[in-house]
Amino acid sequence: MKWIYRFFVLLGIIFFSILLALAYFIIVDPYNLRPVFQSMYETSSTPKSDDVPRTVDGAADEATTPAPSRTATGVNENQAKALESVGINPDSVPAQFTPEQITCFVGILGQARVDAIVAGATPTPAEFFQAKGCL
Repeated sequence: MKWIYRFFVLLGIIFFSILLALAYFIIVDPYNLRPVFQSMYETSSTPKSDDVPRTVDGAADEATTPAPSRTATGVNENQAKALESVGINPDSVPAQFTPEQITCFVGILGQARVDAIVAGATPTPAEFFQAKGCL
Protein backbone atom coordinates (compact mmCIF):
# COMPACT_ATOMS: atom_id res chain seq x y z
CA MET A 1 0.00 0.00 0.00
CA LYS A 2 2.94 2.31 0.60
CA TRP A 3 4.02 1.99 -3.01
CA ILE A 4 0.75 3.58 -4.22
CA TYR A 5 1.31 6.53 -1.92
CA ARG A 6 4.93 6.91 -3.10
CA PHE A 7 3.82 6.64 -6.73
CA PHE A 8 1.32 9.49 -6.42
CA VAL A 9 3.80 11.63 -4.48
CA LEU A 10 6.31 11.08 -7.28
CA LEU A 11 3.72 12.05 -9.90
CA GLY A 12 2.92 15.21 -7.92
CA ILE A 13 6.59 16.17 -7.75
CA ILE A 14 7.01 15.64 -11.49
CA PHE A 15 3.89 17.67 -12.27
CA PHE A 16 4.99 20.51 -9.98
CA SER A 17 8.47 20.50 -11.58
CA ILE A 18 6.93 20.78 -15.04
CA LEU A 19 4.79 23.70 -13.89
CA LEU A 20 7.84 25.47 -12.44
CA ALA A 21 9.84 24.94 -15.66
CA LEU A 22 6.95 26.21 -17.78
CA ALA A 23 6.57 29.31 -15.59
CA TYR A 24 10.32 29.95 -15.89
CA PHE A 25 10.26 29.77 -19.70
CA ILE A 26 7.20 32.03 -19.93
CA ILE A 27 8.43 34.68 -17.51
CA VAL A 28 12.18 34.76 -18.27
CA ASP A 29 11.94 33.93 -22.01
CA PRO A 30 15.57 32.72 -22.32
CA TYR A 31 15.25 31.87 -26.04
CA ASN A 32 13.56 35.18 -26.97
CA LEU A 33 10.49 33.46 -28.43
CA ARG A 34 7.92 36.00 -27.18
CA PRO A 35 8.20 38.26 -30.31
CA VAL A 36 7.65 35.24 -32.55
CA PHE A 37 4.43 34.29 -30.76
CA GLN A 38 3.26 37.91 -30.68
CA SER A 39 3.77 38.28 -34.43
CA MET A 40 1.58 35.22 -35.02
CA TYR A 41 -1.41 37.02 -33.50
CA GLU A 42 -0.92 40.43 -35.11
CA THR A 43 -2.77 41.28 -38.29
CA SER A 44 -0.69 41.84 -41.37
CA SER A 45 -1.04 45.03 -43.38
CA THR A 46 0.71 43.64 -46.45
CA PRO A 47 -1.42 43.48 -49.59
CA LYS A 48 -2.72 40.08 -50.62
CA SER A 49 -2.68 38.88 -54.19
CA ASP A 50 -6.37 39.83 -54.48
CA ASP A 51 -5.56 43.42 -53.47
CA VAL A 52 -3.25 44.01 -56.47
CA PRO A 53 -4.96 46.16 -59.11
CA ARG A 54 -5.75 44.24 -62.30
CA THR A 55 -6.20 45.29 -65.89
CA VAL A 56 -9.13 44.31 -68.09
CA ASP A 57 -7.46 41.06 -69.20
CA GLY A 58 -6.84 40.00 -65.55
CA ALA A 59 -3.07 40.57 -65.51
CA ALA A 60 -1.54 42.56 -62.69
CA ASP A 61 -1.06 46.21 -63.52
CA GLU A 62 2.70 46.76 -63.28
CA ALA A 63 2.41 50.56 -63.12
CA THR A 64 0.25 50.54 -59.98
CA THR A 65 1.84 47.58 -58.18
CA PRO A 66 3.83 49.05 -55.29
CA ALA A 67 7.50 48.17 -55.34
CA PRO A 68 9.10 47.53 -51.97
CA SER A 69 11.24 50.49 -50.97
CA ARG A 70 14.66 50.11 -49.47
CA THR A 71 15.70 51.68 -46.20
CA ALA A 72 19.15 53.03 -45.39
CA THR A 73 20.25 49.58 -44.21
CA GLY A 74 19.24 47.86 -47.44
CA VAL A 75 16.19 45.96 -46.14
CA ASN A 76 12.74 46.59 -47.57
CA GLU A 77 9.67 47.45 -45.48
CA ASN A 78 8.44 43.85 -45.24
CA GLN A 79 11.86 42.66 -44.13
CA ALA A 80 12.04 45.48 -41.57
CA LYS A 81 8.65 44.44 -40.14
CA ALA A 82 9.82 40.83 -39.96
CA LEU A 83 12.98 41.91 -38.14
CA GLU A 84 10.94 43.90 -35.64
CA SER A 85 8.60 40.94 -35.09
CA VAL A 86 11.49 38.82 -33.81
CA GLY A 87 12.92 41.63 -31.68
CA ILE A 88 15.69 42.94 -33.95
CA ASN A 89 16.07 46.65 -34.68
CA PRO A 90 16.21 47.01 -38.51
CA ASP A 91 18.61 49.93 -38.16
CA SER A 92 21.15 47.64 -36.45
CA VAL A 93 21.40 45.39 -39.52
CA PRO A 94 24.53 46.20 -41.54
CA ALA A 95 24.08 47.45 -45.09
CA GLN A 96 26.85 45.12 -46.31
CA PHE A 97 27.72 41.66 -45.04
CA THR A 98 31.23 40.22 -44.96
CA PRO A 99 32.08 37.25 -47.20
CA GLU A 100 32.32 35.06 -44.07
CA GLN A 101 28.77 36.02 -43.05
CA ILE A 102 27.43 35.33 -46.54
CA THR A 103 29.15 31.92 -46.54
CA CYS A 104 27.56 31.20 -43.15
CA PHE A 105 24.12 32.24 -44.45
CA VAL A 106 24.50 30.02 -47.53
CA GLY A 107 25.62 27.11 -45.36
CA ILE A 108 22.55 27.40 -43.13
CA LEU A 109 19.80 28.56 -45.50
CA GLY A 110 21.07 27.44 -48.91
CA GLN A 111 22.10 29.52 -51.91
CA ALA A 112 18.62 29.72 -53.46
CA ARG A 113 17.03 31.07 -50.28
CA VAL A 114 19.84 33.59 -49.70
CA ASP A 115 19.40 34.83 -53.28
CA ALA A 116 15.64 35.17 -52.71
CA ILE A 117 16.17 37.16 -49.50
CA VAL A 118 18.68 39.44 -51.20
CA ALA A 119 16.12 39.97 -53.99
CA GLY A 120 13.57 41.14 -51.42
CA ALA A 121 11.87 38.02 -49.99
CA THR A 122 10.97 38.15 -46.31
CA PRO A 123 12.77 35.60 -44.09
CA THR A 124 10.69 33.50 -41.73
CA PRO A 125 11.20 33.65 -37.95
CA ALA A 126 12.74 30.18 -38.08
CA GLU A 127 15.32 31.42 -40.61
CA PHE A 128 16.15 34.35 -38.32
CA PHE A 129 16.87 32.01 -35.45
CA GLN A 130 18.85 29.59 -37.64
CA ALA A 131 21.06 32.35 -39.05
CA LYS A 132 21.38 34.30 -35.78
CA GLY A 133 24.87 32.92 -35.22
CA CYS A 134 26.09 34.36 -38.53
CA LEU A 135 25.53 37.94 -37.37
